[in-house]
Amino acid sequence: MSFIHLLRCKAEPLPQFDAFRVTGVSSVVVADSFLARPTSKVPRGSIWHIGNAVEVPDAGIFFALGREAVVKSQQFNEGRREFEEVEQIQAPFTVGVYDMESQAAGILVRPGVSLSPREIATKVQYLLESAGFAEKHNMRIVVDPIPDPRGFIETLTSAFRITRFEFDFSLPNPPDDEKFVQRPLKEFGKKIGATEGRASLKGPALNAGDLVDLTRAVAAEGDQATANVERTEGSGVERIGLNLNPLKEAVEAQSHEGTAAAILRAVRRAYKRVRGPDG
Repeated sequence: MSFIHLLRCKAEPLPQFDAFRVTGVSSVVVADSFLARPTSKVPRGSIWHIGNAVEVPDAGIFFALGREAVVKSQQFNEGRREFEEVEQIQAPFTVGVYDMESQAAGILVRPGVSLSPREIATKVQYLLESAGFAEKHNMRIVVDPIPDPRGFIETLTSAFRITRFEFDFSLPNPPDDEKFVQRPLKEFGKKIGATEGRASLKGPALNAGDLVDLTRAVAAEGDQATANVERTEGSGVERIGLNLNPLKEAVEAQSHEGTAAAILRAVRRAYKRVRGPDG
């Protein structure tokens, strides 16, 4: 069974300093950045590439993601009758699909190249930013792992009480953000020229049901949330975090499906589960 990491890939608008730059459509800017097949030197000095990027049916972008690696190979030189070590350049890679509808990408987990979801997200962000499309539209690329919210939600709903809930938010971007709390904060942040923010809610016993919907929206965007909970009466208050469990989804390819179609189906299945039935 193969698995994918899920990443949220966004192009967020920056404060408007250049009147001649028109803000683009986030999903299109990200898609164009993948299709540019960029190369970039990322943190720790290695060279990474996005290659093989093509549009696939049903609003998807298939791509390969990999790095250059210099390895020493041992061999026998027949002419000189000597053993020797030679340097060779290898390019371990994995593949993925960006879903323009949800603005989520699924990266196939492969040994030697698919690192932790956070590290993969950092590499993809550097690469997409280096393509230049976001800068052209006065935007910035942001890529974050999508966490699995189930454990966090189970703790919220089973806790004796919740005394604090904090969450991060970015500027308006995906089309399915939570409309009562998350969206107004984003719109206000955009209005005053902010690029990100954090909200904190406190009380003797916050309503867990309403926080579940907000948690799902925060998780779907790859943002962080924390809560102070008292699991049972008198047990003491402890702090829990949303991003401790990155989302990983099985890829179940059917006999008639190619890799791209199977990954895209897995991305949408996992994303729908994160957002919940009412997302």
